[in-house]
Amino acid sequence: MKTTILKYITVTFAAGAMLLAGCNDLDQEPTNKFTDKAFWTSPERANMVLNMAYNQMFGHDKIWQDEALSDNLYEQRGNPDTRTIRMGQATPNTGLFRSEWKWVFEGVKTCNVFMNFVDEVPGMDPERLAGMKAQIRFIRAFLYFRLANFYGDIPFFLQDISLEESRRVSRTPYPEVMSALHRELDEIVGDLPTRDELKADDNGRITKAAAMVLKARMYMYENVQRTGNSVSDNMRKAADICDKLIHEQGTYGTYSLLTQGSGDGIPAYEYLFTSAAEYNSEVILDYAAVELNKQWSTLYSMVPLTMGANLCQKAPTRALVDSYLNADGSVPADKTVYANRDPRLTATVVYNGYVWKDRNDKGEYVTKGTINVTSGNDKAGTDNGSPTGFYTRKYFDTTHGKNLEMWTNIIMMRYADVLLMFAEAQNEVDATPSKEVYDAVNRVRERVGMPTYTFGTKSQAEMREIIRHERRIEFAGEGLYYNDIRRWMTAERVMNAVIQDYAGTDIAVRAFDPDRDYWWPVPADQILLNKKLEQNPNY
Repeated sequence: MKTTILKYITVTFAAGAMLLAGCNDLDQEPTNKFTDKAFWTSPERANMVLNMAYNQMFGHDKIWQDEALSDNLYEQRGNPDTRTIRMGQATPNTGLFRSEWKWVFEGVKTCNVFMNFVDEVPGMDPERLAGMKAQIRFIRAFLYFRLANFYGDIPFFLQDISLEESRRVSRTPYPEVMSALHRELDEIVGDLPTRDELKADDNGRITKAAAMVLKARMYMYENVQRTGNSVSDNMRKAADICDKLIHEQGTYGTYSLLTQGSGDGIPAYEYLFTSAAEYNSEVILDYAAVELNKQWSTLYSMVPLTMGANLCQKAPTRALVDSYLNADGSVPADKTVYANRDPRLTATVVYNGYVWKDRNDKGEYVTKGTINVTSGNDKAGTDNGSPTGFYTRKYFDTTHGKNLEMWTNIIMMRYADVLLMFAEAQNEVDATPSKEVYDAVNRVRERVGMPTYTFGTKSQAEMREIIRHERRIEFAGEGLYYNDIRRWMTAERVMNAVIQDYAGTDIAVRAFDPDRDYWWPVPADQILLNKKLEQNPNY
């Protein structure tokens, strides 16, 4: 997959993305080679555009950007826009709103151009053509879903539009967008392979399971406040989809939680996020990196300075660390004591007294030092150190290159999410939690050695809080929590709080206006270009 999907990206993406991107982010004059019929002369050329669309679907930095918008990650340096949004001071002129809008419509442009021209490619095998179109339609649905989840009503079109048309397009209501995306996914599932059908070179391609997970996520996000739909109806649909992924793997692909570590000391949960474990049994969809061609070094500014970082831009919060229970399931009496906590803490966050392991020059996995945030280079609150006293471990790859340059695939969908989505959705459908709900939650906990919950001991409300807590811990640092608290409509409770460092010292504040901040504003420059784009309330 790394060589197959991204083979042409380094050659074509820089130029192609700019050519396909619109002057006002929605469209531009059709003067580039991709919108010229003369370009579409072979299946190989069509595949170049498909590969470019894969690249535009996501980015390695997206997960940490989204985490920094929640109370899981505090960004003191780096992108000032996440701080502005976090403090409740964002305006329609805030750059992140503009860049996210632009990025999505660049990808949509690529997908629409592909759909406009691919049927004219000579020598295309019909089965291959159907599969390529299904992948493009998935990518387009993924992008539109992300945009709608941020902005609500959005410009929505499934064909390439002219520059003049782009200046007249209005916002389609959120429920209509979601309904259209559900239809798209329903139509493409049959043309996508299962993971079991993929050749080794095609690992990472979009599969039936990926389409089903995206569809389930959309139902989970379509709460009554957003669509007016019945919560039970949407949750029933999401639970049914996840149930099929769990119990009909002959149809949708074989998946399971990764339970084996590296063999030389890296536990399974930590090993899951390393390059050596890519395309493992748990991964449903990831964003591929390529050594030398597509490496990333974000953790160069997130791990301890004594372990090779240059400074700390983003740091896990005390609120996140405090949410980890003891290994026996009890609440820590002293939350500054990190021993004997949920093992996922050590796999995700670096804390005071953390025993840091890495590979030496011989490739041996060894202890490199103990982290001290009270003094020295890793001291909390210093110019370059962590503002909270915590650093990041998740996605740290012990096979990293110089300057912590890594090429680890970024996981976008995994089987643990299927289990917890099923548990959450089914719990909302049932008056009391079923055994299947307990089983799904317990499978995730058992993988890391956490105690399980006994069937029949929890009410629906208690299980709801358990599942929400489990999602935060299991997916910390993976970019899901910001969207979770928004779909649960708990963001105003979670985000209106003081940010503290490891010692309990106040260092910053968060603010979230429930009458405004559940939706992002339409970028100001887009409204200037298109008078039909009405602004979201209270901006």
